[in-house]
Amino acid sequence: MSRVLLSIGEILWDQYPGYRLLGGAPFNLAAHARRLGFASYFISAVGRDEPGDDAVRQAEAIGVDMTYTRRHPNWPTGIVDVTLDDGGHPSYHLRRPAAWEEPEITARQVTELNATRPAWLVCGTLQQTCPKARAVRLALSGVPLFYDVNLRLGFEDTGTIDELLRAATVVKCNEAELGWLAREFVLDGDPAESLLRRYPMSVLCVTLGANGCRAYANGEVVEAMPPAVHAVDAVGAGDAFSAAFLYGLSEQWPLDRTASFANALGSLIASRRGAIPDWTLDELYTAASLQ
Repeated sequence: MSRVLLSIGEILWDQYPGYRLLGGAPFNLAAHARRLGFASYFISAVGRDEPGDDAVRQAEAIGVDMTYTRRHPNWPTGIVDVTLDDGGHPSYHLRRPAAWEEPEITARQVTELNATRPAWLVCGTLQQTCPKARAVRLALSGVPLFYDVNLRLGFEDTGTIDELLRAATVVKCNEAELGWLAREFVLDGDPAESLLRRYPMSVLCVTLGANGCRAYANGEVVEAMPPAVHAVDAVGAGDAFSAAFLYGLSEQWPLDRTASFANALGSLIASRRGAIPDWTLDELYTAASLQ
């Protein structure tokens, strides 16, 4: 399977008290996917400002291709204020307007990206509530879609979410988001099984925090526990999980191995500060007990 991943979404600075770190869920995923060996192309926008310069410089140093991230003529590079509780779990406040809300690609760029024969197009809910971001996704609609529900307060648009669920090949959400979907979409019985019956997705993964994840594919259901770690900062852990989950699917691994591998990378990231801390493949394979 192709090792090319296209990610469309927000790139911004996670502003902690006293310091900032590069982030944005779809960007985090693209960065971790690059470290796993994917060619990662990121589609977004940053401002014509110092934070935008620094964001592009850091992204390119990681190896993420930023050719398709535009410089917005009017809006600044995104910033989100992050507050961590005693367990390292974050809450967010987005500053708007921000450049990431208005990505753009030309017809020629669509042709260029399709020519890479991408395995996956990745997006979340947040940016897809913005019309220009939706237009970019639709321009690339021939690529299998990985949709991370990843709800953010104030952006829980049911029309957008329904459209993305109908378009997605693989869907990921956490346990709280699954509960929200069950209420808003009136899912009868087991909400995960109901989602699988209602929408055409091939794979559904529900993350369960310290209890790992539950994954559904081809009539199979597996549960996997993560390795025990001391959580320092959970920002980006779910995005790293997603990158590793897509890696396992791309490698056509058994579902249980894919889930365990994804748990291991998510836990590794949660044990370190920031959404994109340094890590090595050796550390990951050791944590996942895979050789």
